[in-house]
Amino acid sequence: MLASLPTSPRVAQSVYDCGREGHHPRITRPKVLLVVGHPTIGAALEALLRIEDRYEVRRAQSLEQVTSSLDGWVADLALVDGVLVQRGRTEVLPMPTIVLSGNPRDGRRLSGHFVRGQGWLRKDATAEEIRVAIDRALVPAARRWSVLVVMALLVLVVIVIVIARYLLQV
Repeated sequence: MLASLPTSPRVAQSVYDCGREGHHPRITRPKVLLVVGHPTIGAALEALLRIEDRYEVRRAQSLEQVTSSLDGWVADLALVDGVLVQRGRTEVLPMPTIVLSGNPRDGRRLSGHFVRGQGWLRKDATAEEIRVAIDRALVPAARRWSVLVVMALLVLVVIVIVIARYLLQV
């Protein structure tokens, strides 16, 4: 099925095909695990994530399948269909998890069922929305804080400059 999809016009050549050896062991793509019960929907999401060659994608059809057979493959993030989340049970997956849901209320509620829940995403999200959500979930918390610290320092510097300028004019 994936062979019949057209190549994305934005991706002329994969970074893995460049260079002398054609392999760059230091460049790794984030590993995304799709946990979707419906085979057609799972295949569509998988194709959507593979189009730009940004992610290494695998698929499971149940949460039990995730914990039982990954053959040593550890995902950086899991996208889990909210339909598969059982009521009253906290799921313990070894990776951060984004829940796919039909509405915000259910999405927030279901995301709370995961120990490492990173929020929710609409089931009918666009490719860009999925990419942004995945990238945001994969950014370490320390890096997010560093951006806030830099912004706070810039505001503080501007305030100090304004006060110093005021004092020099008086």
